[in-house]
Amino acid sequence: MFLTRRRTLAACALLLALNACATAPAPPDADLYTGFTLIDPATEARIENAYMLVANGRIVSTGRGDGPANIPADRRHDMTGAYALPGLIDTHAHVTLGRLTVRMENGAPVIESKSEDEITAHNARMLLGFGVTTIRNPGGATQANALYNERVRTGALVGPEQRAAGEILDTMRIDGLTTVVSDTASIEAAVATQAGAGMNYIKLYQMLNEAQFTAGVEAAHRHGLQAITHTGAISWDHAAELGVDGIVHAMPISADSLPAAARAGYRGADQAGSHAFYEWWERADLESPEMQRLIRTLAERHVTVDLTLVVFQKNFWGDDASVRDTGAEFVHPLMRDNWRVFRFDLGWQPEHYARARAVWPKIQRFARMLNEAGVPLTIGTDLANPFVSPGYDTIAEMRLHQEAGIPAWDILRMATSQAAETMRLQDRIGRLTRGMEADVVFVDADPTADVANVGRTRAVLLNGVYHDAAALRSAP
Repeated sequence: MFLTRRRTLAACALLLALNACATAPAPPDADLYTGFTLIDPATEARIENAYMLVANGRIVSTGRGDGPANIPADRRHDMTGAYALPGLIDTHAHVTLGRLTVRMENGAPVIESKSEDEITAHNARMLLGFGVTTIRNPGGATQANALYNERVRTGALVGPEQRAAGEILDTMRIDGLTTVVSDTASIEAAVATQAGAGMNYIKLYQMLNEAQFTAGVEAAHRHGLQAITHTGAISWDHAAELGVDGIVHAMPISADSLPAAARAGYRGADQAGSHAFYEWWERADLESPEMQRLIRTLAERHVTVDLTLVVFQKNFWGDDASVRDTGAEFVHPLMRDNWRVFRFDLGWQPEHYARARAVWPKIQRFARMLNEAGVPLTIGTDLANPFVSPGYDTIAEMRLHQEAGIPAWDILRMATSQAAETMRLQDRIGRLTRGMEADVVFVDADPTADVANVGRTRAVLLNGVYHDAAALRSAP
């Protein structure tokens, strides 16, 4: 009741602001967009026949009608029939990761995650082509992520603004993706290096023990960074109690989150071949005290969660090309070739796919329960992992949340204002109001009726610069 009233008041304030700004003088070199329906997910407001005045990368004013009369014809953009949303935010996009390779070192295999400029540039353009103007990159080579930021800042690369983590802290070695840590000193050194390189997050991985995990959270916070985790042995609620800011993946595979009677014989992250993806869900009871405590703790501590449903769906249906390969035309060909060798479902038999698909309704219900409990969810895809398509699957992730029974307005907030808040960017992005950065996506159908309509992208503004969506998607 209170939340609905607050949104109503905010919507009324937006309408007053629209009317108040209608007579604001247009600055030189301003662009005017007219004829669209403005959608504000934060307040659930719809403004028909709206205009937006943009200058110097920011929104100068919005209102109803034709807008200021003194705008030259070549700076007027007729967006009749379109719906305008804040630019989308993908909170799990490893934009700088390329192909995985294996080399031998001292007689032992070593996995390497490459960062390849051609693939990075392709991923960035495709993300933007589907309306993604901001991403959280939760792990990659620190220098590659810093270089991406610099190239976007200077205009050398066209793509979303990035908030990033550097190498993931873990006890397992993957060159170009993880930094192996063991004690407090090595964790502090790794965090200090990433903070010095301009990273915003520290990602803690699932092989860390509790002491290492705690040291990682504390070091991140000392350096002003947020701590996020893909945790294994440590339960989600305990990770929250230890101070983590965000959790990724719909895979709370700790035995501590299972009913006591279901823990016998459970191997968790030690289960080979990604079978833990579904085995934990087979044993989980969403009504158990353990799960109720998990959800309640996340909500109380305001720990953000991005579930990356799409990467699990494509894994669970890895034997079905009609599901697995949707959006494949937007993936760089080198990545598609790489996934013939590196994929999560290697060695799976029909019985494994059947077991995985059987738990899918339980995962959907879990997503719905998190949202209803007030856990701040965001939209993340796990870009760069097998069969995840840049940009295209950001829309698919939104659709999967809708199929889980989450209302469209909630999902639109997850992809815009709510993500901006969890990333501490709410004073810059996530709203289409005066003074905010002009990150805007124009789509050709009503996203409040069906979030899949967000994929019908006509054009994107990135810091006020107009991009034709079709041209971006067709880029080589």
